[in-house]
Amino acid sequence: MHTAGVDPFFEQLKHGLALQKTNQRIQAQVVYRAILAQSPTHAMALHLAGTVAGQLGHPQEAVELIRKSLSVNPADPMAWNNLANALQDLEATEAALAAAGEALAIAPDYSSAWQTRATALLALSRQVEAIEAFEKVLQLTPHHPGALMGLWRASMECCKWTGLDLVRRQVESHLLAAETHALLPFESLSFTEDPAIHFRAAKVFGDAIIHRESFVPMQHVPRTSKRARIKVAYLSSDFHEHATAHLTAELFERHDRSRFEIVALSFGPDDGSPMRKRLQQAFDQFIDVRDAASDSVAAQIALMEVDILVDLKGYTRGARTSVLLRKPAPIVVNYLGYPGTMAQSAYDYVIGDPMVTPFAHSPYYTEKIVQMPHSYQVNDSSRVICERVPDRLAEGLPTEGFVFAAFNNCYKITPEFFDAWMRLLQRVPDSVLWLICEQVATRENLRRAAMERGVEPERLVFARRLPLAQHLARHTHAGVLLDTLPYNAHTTASDALWAGVPVVTYKGQTFAGRVAASLLTATGMPELIAHSLQEYEDLAYRLASDPQLLHEFKSRIAENRAQLPLFDSARFASDLERAYVYMHERWVQGLAPQAFAIDDLN
Repeated sequence: MHTAGVDPFFEQLKHGLALQKTNQRIQAQVVYRAILAQSPTHAMALHLAGTVAGQLGHPQEAVELIRKSLSVNPADPMAWNNLANALQDLEATEAALAAAGEALAIAPDYSSAWQTRATALLALSRQVEAIEAFEKVLQLTPHHPGALMGLWRASMECCKWTGLDLVRRQVESHLLAAETHALLPFESLSFTEDPAIHFRAAKVFGDAIIHRESFVPMQHVPRTSKRARIKVAYLSSDFHEHATAHLTAELFERHDRSRFEIVALSFGPDDGSPMRKRLQQAFDQFIDVRDAASDSVAAQIALMEVDILVDLKGYTRGARTSVLLRKPAPIVVNYLGYPGTMAQSAYDYVIGDPMVTPFAHSPYYTEKIVQMPHSYQVNDSSRVICERVPDRLAEGLPTEGFVFAAFNNCYKITPEFFDAWMRLLQRVPDSVLWLICEQVATRENLRRAAMERGVEPERLVFARRLPLAQHLARHTHAGVLLDTLPYNAHTTASDALWAGVPVVTYKGQTFAGRVAASLLTATGMPELIAHSLQEYEDLAYRLASDPQLLHEFKSRIAENRAQLPLFDSARFASDLERAYVYMHERWVQGLAPQAFAIDDLN
């Protein structure tokens, strides 16, 4: 900043910064705007006004203001870094990476810019470069909690397990500190099975959003006049070709329009896909809000008088959590996208089932638990399986031998489960492990890990990514799907079961680690749920070595698929609507939310 003798606005800028640092951001915004009214090209005022806009949940405005600042003073590394952060808020990750690069070109040892670069690289699945950038942050700022967590996540994503125990211990030491932000909520689910840590990570993250954007949740008074239909709005950035859409499309189509008005609020891209068109037709209203600021979206929801607002994202990539935390509807529901608590009072209910959310786990949820009768996970019973199946050679598989499929994202693979998989390959002659992984470095790391465990690296076969119908079709070559912990297969498991492939899971302690057990229970195959790693390994071995037993499980799925509760979308929609009616009735009567099971309703 200029000295007081040079910059006539020095004292005003100083005052604005003091307001900003004490969370008085709207007042700081007034100060910066006053400066810009007198001096529209004041670089520092533009820069600081941009940072405030970002903190208030207006990333597009932040980008525009900081770019104007840089057009006046392109040599400001802090402005380049703040531009990068604002671009990441808009999910313009390549542009964010370039902006962080400009900051580092000016200030090569600027730790914050290295952290920004690292997170952008991680978002772009450039894990090896991300690891190098996180390590640079730690050289410049030892024990940086965000860099430690990023290094752990990047290492897990590319299955680089050497030295990971040390990084994990360092992250855990930060978790002992009060109000630490070392662990993001979604990352906490695969970091540990401790529900207290999941809760704490979610609360700290949500609190930070409220603090940063300085808003007060809306208040709602029950309406005295009863409407003919309950208005339910679903919020998501995944209303296109996406796993969430493949699960939910039929639910939206099956909602009873005589009793419910169904609205989509979409803040993701329009990919022009058949799925996008299907979803646009499935709702009474399909509203694209991707370019609107969070406060504007919340105001729109309130103006629409939505009764029940369903968050399909939670704390996952692309979420607009600040919209939900403003509580723009009287009833806010956490469903499907995030397998855990939001840990914020704005959320009234979480949709689960007796397996993933037993009532005994209520202390780890701010939401009241709603238990669906079978599985919490909805499915689309019209999912198509391609009739043309590529042969084993086309998939890189040997013509003979048992195929263990492990189609989870690579960050879910832990060394303990990989050890078990390698022991299975050693116990089952001529068997292979079939994974989905497109990153060359990750493949190399996994092959190296196999070799270290005495398994020929060629016995790891890497599948390419395919459209869903083709992916489902190739499941015919898989013997079983091997699950992971602490983060289970979710859509991956229901895809396998829909395609007729048994899933072997190890039941965990939290929502994220119990999903496959929920799905297996809803398909009538609880025998495939293990309660220890040894039991998990032995169960997979039995299926691989006993063709008759494997055939029995596959036949049970194939012969009963249409009747299985997991795939009965009509029944699921009806049960969920019963839940919505009960939630709504309690609100109309002025009653507080309460936990309940659908089966216990009259």
